Amino acid sequence: MIFITGDTDGEIDIRKFNSRKFSEQKNLTKSDFVIVAGDFGLLWDGSNECNYWLNWLSAKNFTTLFIDGNHENFEILNSYPVITWNGGKAHQITNSVIHLMRGQVFVIEGYNFYFWRC
Repeated sequence: MIFITGDTDGEIDIRKFNSRKFSEQKNLTKSDFVIVAGDFGLLWDGSNECNYWLNWLSAKNFTTLFIDGNHENFEILNSYPVITWNGGKAHQITNSVIHLMRGQVFVIEGYNFYFWRC
């Protein structure tokens, strides 16, 4: 299953993924995906708070995919290893948090997704 949401802006709106607000996650697995469409924000400054939320998100039942927005720390983001994931280039942040790089096509559950920068 694929879910798509807007910005999380780091810890400002990451709580939208708690089980009370996003109850569907109780039936998901790491083979299911939540795509954050821009302004992920959890790679902002390497702080303990950012790391806490990354670990919290990694522990969820689903895999988190995100596209960068204009509110990202690109220096930190680009320090992560580049991998090939589902046909496109991505940054492996954790085992279940993946940054989908712009200009790439990814095949997710049989659908082609193309992400670009406006």
